Amino acid sequence: MASSELAAAEGWCPSQLKIVLLGGRNSGKSSLGNLLLGKEEFATKERTSCSRRLSLVGRCWLTVVDAPGWWCDFTAEETTRLVRREIRASVPLCCPGPHVFLITVKSSLDFTQRRRRALEEHVGLLGERVWSHCLVVFTSMDKAAREVPEGAAVRWLKSKCGQRYLSLSGGHGASELLENIQRLVTENGNRVFELTESVCRGIVEEETRVEEAAHARLLMMKTQRSIMRERVRPLPDVRIVLLGAKGSGKTSALNTILGREDRSSGRTSSCAVGRGVAFGRQVTVVDTPGWWMNYFSDESAVFDRRQIQLSPSLCPPGPHAFLLVIRVDRAFSETYRRAAREHLELLGRDIWSRVMVLFSFGDWLGATTCERHIESEGEPLRWLVDRCGNRYHVLNSRTRGDGFQVRELVGKIEEMVAGCGGRHHEVARADVDELERTMMAEMTRAKDRLTRRGKQRRAARMQLEKLRPLTEVTLLLIGGKKTGKSCCGNTILNRDCFPAHRQTTSCAVERGRIGDKVVTVLDTPAGFRITSDLLRTPCAVLLVVNASSSFSESRGVALEAQLQRGGGDSAWRSALVLFSHGDWLGDGGIEQRIESEGAALRRLVEKCGNRYHVLDNKRRQDGGQVVQLMMRVEEMLASTAHADALCRKDVCLMPGGGQQLLHDVAASDSSTRPSVSHAVDEKQVALLDTRWERGRTNLAVWNSGNAASRLVAMLASADRLRAGGGHRLTVNVPGWLHAPTMLLVLPHTHVGMLPGGSAGLECSLCSQSDLQSDRASLEELEAFIDSYFELLWEQVTAPPQSCDSAPTVHNDNGVGGELLSSINQKLSKLDLLEDIRVDLAEVRRSLELSWTIIQDLRRKSKRNARSQH
Repeated sequence: MASSELAAAEGWCPSQLKIVLLGGRNSGKSSLGNLLLGKEEFATKERTSCSRRLSLVGRCWLTVVDAPGWWCDFTAEETTRLVRREIRASVPLCCPGPHVFLITVKSSLDFTQRRRRALEEHVGLLGERVWSHCLVVFTSMDKAAREVPEGAAVRWLKSKCGQRYLSLSGGHGASELLENIQRLVTENGNRVFELTESVCRGIVEEETRVEEAAHARLLMMKTQRSIMRERVRPLPDVRIVLLGAKGSGKTSALNTILGREDRSSGRTSSCAVGRGVAFGRQVTVVDTPGWWMNYFSDESAVFDRRQIQLSPSLCPPGPHAFLLVIRVDRAFSETYRRAAREHLELLGRDIWSRVMVLFSFGDWLGATTCERHIESEGEPLRWLVDRCGNRYHVLNSRTRGDGFQVRELVGKIEEMVAGCGGRHHEVARADVDELERTMMAEMTRAKDRLTRRGKQRRAARMQLEKLRPLTEVTLLLIGGKKTGKSCCGNTILNRDCFPAHRQTTSCAVERGRIGDKVVTVLDTPAGFRITSDLLRTPCAVLLVVNASSSFSESRGVALEAQLQRGGGDSAWRSALVLFSHGDWLGDGGIEQRIESEGAALRRLVEKCGNRYHVLDNKRRQDGGQVVQLMMRVEEMLASTAHADALCRKDVCLMPGGGQQLLHDVAASDSSTRPSVSHAVDEKQVALLDTRWERGRTNLAVWNSGNAASRLVAMLASADRLRAGGGHRLTVNVPGWLHAPTMLLVLPHTHVGMLPGGSAGLECSLCSQSDLQSDRASLEELEAFIDSYFELLWEQVTAPPQSCDSAPTVHNDNGVGGELLSSINQKLSKLDLLEDIRVDLAEVRRSLELSWTIIQDLRRKSKRNARSQH
């Protein structure tokens, strides 16, 4: 195969060629090495140390070093020190250094920015100069697939390697690969990549230290076990509690110990008990919820901490051993050590005499011993193993074999129990009873909350049926650090539009369509200040809370202050608690988590009207959870102040129904309260009896069930008017007006009054945005709108004419046309902010409707006057 191709290539390389293979796990490095050597030299399995092969290919001695791979999504700090050292050690194995580094990338995998950064960090362990010796190889097992992946991350990688890349598929393309290698070697003048002498010496010294320490630890462990074997008494019933971080492999370990098939599906959210028989012994294993590796105990959710504290009581009369499960394929930092210590000590500080470290994913070690891994990883892992009395065991859940590893584990547990006097761990029964009573009370409150929530939703849906469906909505994501706001935004829009793996430092806006709605999602940094403008349109404030971590009082106070400063009561009426990390809940409900977490979270949910929803960002393709979220948002807007904004937009007077309504009002006696209401677009518009006495406004709302009446009820007096959400309303009222009135509801916050009878137009409500910038432009806009209404009143609210004198009917080129033209001029001249221009355009559209209605009313009055004459 490749050897014949090499032999046929004349003068393609010098007499010796040295190549190092770099790449993530399962990227095809070993297969690529076999392709170069023309035979199966590298075993395609996990390894944690470099593997070197030397072969004569054609007329060239070819040295190929296969370095251990890394998890494609892991940073260099998350990769074990053993692998990082081996990547650097690959250079001295090609003494004095390699000619080429082949970076393998699997074509079938999405090469994201996160994976790009991981590759950059791991290759960068060799220094910046290494990139001039790098060639990218996109590998694929599909013989027909030769496409090179696209995307910004791939373009960066190509550029970093000087546009040196090619794609190989199905084990073919050796000739093309060799040509590219020859070209790169020629460009570098046949020079090799070398590390400095001090770096090479440090690698050798570290390797020597690790080997000596590993040998000493192995001897100490064997000595301890030989002493304990003399005191061992076989246990007929072995009881075990598994503890460890999330994803550490506790459930897989349980299945391996009990000889079951691995049926693990998702996270263990509550303690689970498994029973079986192993080597003539009854074995009980308790699986517990895990914690985040970088979370200390006070950062873990209260519910999870209680499950850990409850676990010993689930294997009565008490467990013989606590197995602390740790993955061998991940770095173990000082933060992880402290997290493990604090979570274990939830069971008491005397727990360590019964703790054994159980290393999971043992297949990853390959030929590397567990002792070498412990010594390579550094002080945090060494401290933990020493704290457990140098008790440790490796479990390979993929290759169970004849059960020898489980038999060895049971033997080590019996030796540990012998060292504890042959007794099991004593459970504090009084503490357990108190804990169970507390959890039962929380469960009862959780059921009550769920029932109350159902009633609220049914009532909200009834209100929602009376409204037009939303066509556009804005979702404002608010929350602190590490809450998952960006992940929630990506789940809602079903695409990676927000950077989810780094801290959000500035606002980002993305739009998408969910069903028949256009949804705008605003991702915000921690502490973002809400403004009244954001709440002016249909907007839901989603308070993102991490369901996998604790919710402290300080965090609750910060969120409450953030909403109170930004929007006050209007913000709370538009707020919903959105729990991220829904996968953390497992089969359990969120209600008990709310009740168990404490007063701060319960208070936040109550201030949001008991509105909450859960998103599982790992199930992004499950659109049902997003549809449910949008339903809750609509229900919330239907039952809060936003419903008023929606109704005001929907209940505009239209030419047909508006004419009849005005006629009904005109026909009523000004001295009596009108009793007429008219349906417009299936909504009820309120008719008001307005009295003006000494500058005060007395409003009689006849139909308080509709949105227009609710809006009017907010007005207290003509000289002091305020509306929620940071908007100030100004009312201009002629002193002579006393006729019965009706409310004309215009889009958004621009509301005007049309007259009844011959009174003409008598009132206008103008909205001013509470902006902090561009104050001069805002004042100019205010002056323009005020002058417009004054001109409108002067032109169209002339004194009542006698029957002999018919009113003049203005055409479109009269005052209405002039006013509408003036708006166009203002829109073109004023250099305002975008939202002010939008508001002004909406006012213009509303005034067009108003002017049309007034003209129709005058024509009708003229006809009536002629008929009476």
